[in-house]
Amino acid sequence: MNTTVNENIDDNKLVDCIYGENVIKVPKKVVRAMIARLQFDNRKFVRYKEGAQIYGMCEREFNKLAHDANAIYKRNRLVLVNIEIIDKYLEIYRK
Repeated sequence: MNTTVNENIDDNKLVDCIYGENVIKVPKKVVRAMIARLQFDNRKFVRYKEGAQIYGMCEREFNKLAHDANAIYKRNRLVLVNIEIIDKYLEIYRK
């Protein structure tokens, strides 16, 4: 069995993921983000809270990102964010 652990990460913040014969320690934040992304993968529009979960950031930062990307759709009091536009917008910052 092969286990990889970053010495700087608290073991309580890691999840054991089984890959073949190996157990890999993955940060809980990464697992939560992956689950959120899978949960909303087939959706084009999300609310601020869902989008923040998908992208692993706070709701306030996602709100700002959505406005900067011009991905906001409003109808009455309902606000939706187009995550396809967010993905395209984030490509600008790729290195």
